[in-house]
Amino acid sequence: MSSSLNFSAVIFDLDGTLLYTLEEIAAATNAALARVGYPEHSVDAYRQFVGSGAKKLAWRVLPKEKQCQEECEALYAVLGEEYARSLNTIARPYDGVQDVLIAFAAAGKQLAVLSNKPDELTKAAVKKFFPTVDFVVVQGGLPDVPLKPAGDSAIGIAAKMKLEPEQIIFVGDSDVDMQTAQNAGMVPVGASWGFRGGEELTAAGAKVVLDAPVDLESLL
Repeated sequence: MSSSLNFSAVIFDLDGTLLYTLEEIAAATNAALARVGYPEHSVDAYRQFVGSGAKKLAWRVLPKEKQCQEECEALYAVLGEEYARSLNTIARPYDGVQDVLIAFAAAGKQLAVLSNKPDELTKAAVKKFFPTVDFVVVQGGLPDVPLKPAGDSAIGIAAKMKLEPEQIIFVGDSDVDMQTAQNAGMVPVGASWGFRGGEELTAAGAKVVLDAPVDLESLL
Protein backbone atom coordinates (compact mmCIF):
# COMPACT_ATOMS: atom_id res chain seq x y z
CA MET A 1 0.00 0.00 0.00
CA SER A 2 1.15 3.56 -0.57
CA SER A 3 -0.22 7.06 -0.41
CA SER A 4 0.98 10.63 -0.19
CA LEU A 5 1.57 11.92 3.32
CA ASN A 6 1.87 15.37 4.80
CA PHE A 7 5.30 15.49 6.43
CA SER A 8 8.24 17.83 6.90
CA ALA A 9 11.01 15.39 7.80
CA VAL A 10 12.07 11.76 7.63
CA ILE A 11 13.94 9.69 10.19
CA PHE A 12 15.48 6.55 8.72
CA ASP A 13 16.60 3.37 10.38
CA LEU A 14 20.00 2.30 9.00
CA ASP A 15 20.51 -1.48 8.76
CA GLY A 16 17.87 -3.05 6.55
CA THR A 17 16.48 0.34 5.52
CA LEU A 18 19.23 2.48 4.01
CA LEU A 19 21.96 -0.16 3.99
CA TYR A 20 22.02 -3.87 3.26
CA THR A 21 24.23 -5.07 6.10
CA LEU A 22 22.92 -8.53 6.91
CA GLU A 23 25.92 -10.43 5.52
CA GLU A 24 28.34 -8.06 7.23
CA ILE A 25 26.62 -8.41 10.61
CA ALA A 26 26.52 -12.19 10.19
CA ALA A 27 30.21 -12.35 9.28
CA ALA A 28 31.28 -10.24 12.27
CA THR A 29 29.05 -12.05 14.74
CA ASN A 30 29.98 -15.51 13.48
CA ALA A 31 33.65 -14.58 13.78
CA ALA A 32 33.03 -13.52 17.37
CA LEU A 33 31.16 -16.75 18.12
CA ALA A 34 33.98 -18.81 16.64
CA ARG A 35 36.52 -16.98 18.80
CA VAL A 36 34.68 -17.90 22.00
CA GLY A 37 33.96 -21.44 20.83
CA TYR A 38 30.23 -21.32 20.07
CA PRO A 39 28.35 -22.47 16.93
CA GLU A 40 27.81 -20.03 14.08
CA HIS A 41 24.48 -19.20 12.45
CA SER A 42 23.30 -18.88 8.86
CA VAL A 43 23.08 -15.42 7.33
CA ASP A 44 19.32 -15.76 7.06
CA ALA A 45 19.01 -16.46 10.80
CA TYR A 46 20.34 -12.97 11.49
CA ARG A 47 17.13 -11.46 10.10
CA GLN A 48 15.55 -12.22 13.46
CA PHE A 49 18.63 -11.63 15.62
CA VAL A 50 19.20 -8.00 14.61
CA GLY A 51 17.27 -4.83 15.34
CA SER A 52 17.57 -4.31 19.08
CA GLY A 53 21.20 -3.30 19.47
CA ALA A 54 24.53 -5.10 19.74
CA LYS A 55 24.07 -6.37 23.30
CA LYS A 56 20.72 -7.93 22.47
CA LEU A 57 22.31 -9.45 19.36
CA ALA A 58 25.05 -11.00 21.50
CA TRP A 59 22.41 -12.51 23.79
CA ARG A 60 20.27 -13.89 20.97
CA VAL A 61 23.10 -15.66 19.14
CA LEU A 62 24.36 -17.48 22.23
CA PRO A 63 23.31 -21.11 22.69
CA LYS A 64 20.19 -21.20 24.87
CA GLU A 65 22.01 -22.88 27.73
CA LYS A 66 24.67 -20.14 27.70
CA GLN A 67 22.34 -17.14 27.74
CA CYS A 68 23.42 -15.40 30.93
CA GLN A 69 24.84 -11.97 31.71
CA GLU A 70 28.44 -13.15 32.05
CA GLU A 71 28.50 -15.00 28.73
CA CYS A 72 26.71 -12.16 26.98
CA GLU A 73 29.19 -9.55 28.20
CA ALA A 74 32.14 -11.72 27.13
CA LEU A 75 30.73 -12.22 23.64
CA TYR A 76 29.75 -8.55 23.37
CA ALA A 77 33.36 -7.48 23.98
CA VAL A 78 34.65 -9.75 21.22
CA LEU A 79 31.79 -8.74 18.94
CA GLY A 80 32.85 -5.10 19.19
CA GLU A 81 36.31 -6.01 17.92
CA GLU A 82 34.93 -8.02 15.02
CA TYR A 83 32.45 -5.27 14.12
CA ALA A 84 35.28 -2.76 13.94
CA ARG A 85 37.30 -5.11 11.74
CA SER A 86 34.56 -5.82 9.21
CA LEU A 87 32.66 -2.52 9.29
CA ASN A 88 31.63 -1.29 5.83
CA THR A 89 33.50 -4.03 3.98
CA ILE A 90 30.38 -5.86 2.75
CA ALA A 91 27.59 -3.35 3.43
CA ARG A 92 26.07 -1.37 0.59
CA PRO A 93 23.19 1.05 0.08
CA TYR A 94 20.01 -0.51 -1.25
CA ASP A 95 19.34 0.26 -4.90
CA GLY A 96 17.62 3.60 -5.25
CA VAL A 97 18.35 4.90 -1.77
CA GLN A 98 20.74 7.63 -2.93
CA ASP A 99 18.18 8.97 -5.40
CA VAL A 100 15.44 8.98 -2.77
CA LEU A 101 17.58 10.95 -0.32
CA ILE A 102 18.34 13.50 -3.05
CA ALA A 103 14.64 13.77 -3.90
CA PHE A 104 13.61 14.29 -0.29
CA ALA A 105 16.29 16.93 0.23
CA ALA A 106 15.26 18.69 -2.98
CA ALA A 107 11.68 18.73 -1.71
CA GLY A 108 12.84 20.51 1.45
CA LYS A 109 12.45 17.56 3.82
CA GLN A 110 14.79 17.39 6.80
CA LEU A 111 16.59 14.04 7.11
CA ALA A 112 17.98 12.05 10.02
CA VAL A 113 19.22 8.57 10.85
CA LEU A 114 18.39 6.74 14.08
CA SER A 115 19.86 3.27 14.59
CA ASN A 116 20.39 0.82 17.42
CA LYS A 117 23.83 0.05 15.95
CA PRO A 118 26.51 1.53 18.25
CA ASP A 119 26.78 5.27 17.68
CA GLU A 120 30.35 5.39 16.40
CA LEU A 121 29.64 2.60 13.90
CA THR A 122 26.43 4.29 12.75
CA LYS A 123 28.22 7.57 12.12
CA ALA A 124 31.09 5.82 10.30
CA ALA A 125 28.70 3.95 7.98
CA VAL A 126 26.67 7.05 7.12
CA LYS A 127 29.82 9.07 6.50
CA LYS A 128 31.16 6.43 4.11
CA PHE A 129 28.03 5.67 2.13
CA PHE A 130 26.19 9.01 2.20
CA PRO A 131 28.95 11.64 2.43
CA THR A 132 27.04 14.32 0.54
CA VAL A 133 23.70 13.95 2.31
CA ASP A 134 22.92 16.71 4.80
CA PHE A 135 21.45 14.75 7.70
CA VAL A 136 20.34 16.94 10.60
CA VAL A 137 21.17 14.15 13.05
CA VAL A 138 22.92 10.79 12.73
CA GLN A 139 22.55 8.84 15.95
CA GLY A 140 23.21 5.27 16.98
CA GLY A 141 23.06 3.48 20.29
CA LEU A 142 24.50 5.52 23.15
CA PRO A 143 25.28 4.52 26.74
CA ASP A 144 22.46 5.34 29.15
CA VAL A 145 20.09 6.36 26.34
CA PRO A 146 17.13 4.02 25.77
CA LEU A 147 17.35 2.16 22.48
CA LYS A 148 14.47 1.84 20.04
CA PRO A 149 11.58 1.08 20.45
CA ALA A 150 11.73 3.74 23.17
CA GLY A 151 10.70 7.01 21.57
CA ASP A 152 13.13 9.23 23.50
CA SER A 153 15.80 9.61 20.82
CA ALA A 154 13.29 10.14 18.03
CA ILE A 155 11.56 12.85 20.06
CA GLY A 156 14.96 14.44 20.69
CA ILE A 157 15.62 14.50 16.95
CA ALA A 158 12.25 16.18 16.38
CA ALA A 159 13.25 18.88 18.84
CA LYS A 160 16.52 19.48 16.97
CA MET A 161 14.52 19.78 13.77
CA LYS A 162 12.14 22.22 15.51
CA LEU A 163 9.21 20.07 14.44
CA GLU A 164 6.33 18.35 16.18
CA PRO A 165 6.61 14.54 16.05
CA GLU A 166 3.46 14.21 13.95
CA GLN A 167 5.23 16.15 11.17
CA ILE A 168 7.82 13.37 10.82
CA ILE A 169 7.67 9.98 9.13
CA PHE A 170 9.81 7.18 10.54
CA VAL A 171 11.03 4.65 7.96
CA GLY A 172 12.26 1.26 9.11
CA ASP A 173 12.25 -2.44 8.30
CA SER A 174 11.24 -4.01 11.62
CA ASP A 175 8.56 -4.06 14.29
CA VAL A 176 11.03 -2.20 16.51
CA ASP A 177 10.99 0.74 14.10
CA MET A 178 7.21 0.80 13.79
CA GLN A 179 6.90 0.74 17.58
CA THR A 180 9.47 3.54 17.86
CA ALA A 181 7.45 5.70 15.49
CA GLN A 182 4.27 5.14 17.46
CA ASN A 183 5.98 5.69 20.82
CA ALA A 184 7.35 8.99 19.52
CA GLY A 185 4.06 10.11 17.95
CA MET A 186 5.44 9.87 14.40
CA VAL A 187 4.06 8.26 11.24
CA PRO A 188 5.36 4.66 10.87
CA VAL A 189 6.40 3.71 7.31
CA GLY A 190 7.53 0.16 6.66
CA ALA A 191 10.45 -0.82 4.43
CA SER A 192 9.54 -4.31 3.29
CA TRP A 193 12.73 -4.53 1.22
CA GLY A 194 14.66 -4.93 4.48
CA PHE A 195 15.32 -7.80 6.84
CA ARG A 196 11.82 -8.64 8.12
CA GLY A 197 9.19 -8.16 5.40
CA GLY A 198 5.80 -6.54 5.02
CA GLU A 199 3.73 -8.87 7.18
CA GLU A 200 5.63 -8.01 10.35
CA LEU A 201 5.52 -4.30 9.53
CA THR A 202 1.78 -4.29 8.95
CA ALA A 203 1.16 -6.22 12.16
CA ALA A 204 3.34 -3.74 14.04
CA GLY A 205 1.21 -0.78 12.93
CA ALA A 206 2.83 0.59 9.79
CA LYS A 207 0.62 3.24 8.19
CA VAL A 208 2.28 2.59 4.84
CA VAL A 209 4.38 -0.38 3.69
CA LEU A 210 6.59 0.04 0.62
CA ASP A 211 8.33 -2.61 -1.44
CA ALA A 212 11.43 -0.73 -2.68
CA PRO A 213 13.33 2.43 -1.75
CA VAL A 214 12.19 4.17 -4.94
CA ASP A 215 8.60 3.83 -3.72
CA LEU A 216 9.37 6.34 -0.96
CA GLU A 217 9.08 9.08 -3.56
CA SER A 218 5.37 8.26 -3.78
CA LEU A 219 5.03 9.81 -0.33
CA LEU A 220 6.00 13.24 -1.60
